[in-house]
Amino acid sequence: MRTTVLLLALVSLLAACGGEGSGGSGADGSSVDTVETTTTERAQEAIPLVAEALGADVVRASRQWQSCMAISWRHEAFATLSAPAGDASSQLDDVRAALTGAGYQDATQVDDHVTVTRDETTVDVQPTPARGEGTWTVTVRSECADYDGDDLERVENDEGGRLDGV
Repeated sequence: MRTTVLLLALVSLLAACGGEGSGGSGADGSSVDTVETTTTERAQEAIPLVAEALGADVVRASRQWQSCMAISWRHEAFATLSAPAGDASSQLDDVRAALTGAGYQDATQVDDHVTVTRDETTVDVQPTPARGEGTWTVTVRSECADYDGDDLERVENDEGGRLDGV
């Protein structure tokens, strides 16, 4: 009985993470180029908004295709910001206000994070004191989707790179 329940849970998880599309398109039918462009544009918009809300400088920003549990792919942009020390709770409120003011929907579910969404893109912001006081990380990611053919080869072999325009 327990094995059956575990198998059903695993199948449900794999189906949820696998996305809805295949044949070289993402979960919403988008091509690799479209997903990459949309994620990059959202990052180029969101990261400066977060930096401004925190009074921060962008230290490093990059982008790369990432595996979703080794069965599908998503495009992600990452940024590390250096901000003046302050009350993290108030700073998170400022970040939330900046992003929702720009049209993102608040989807925060975890303390000490701000998570917002727009269409198929999620932005997550959190303080990362383990990297030094005033250090924050911003992650912008697409939904997970299946790809095949040339698109699969492209996402599997992506070496990532610098994210310009932030």
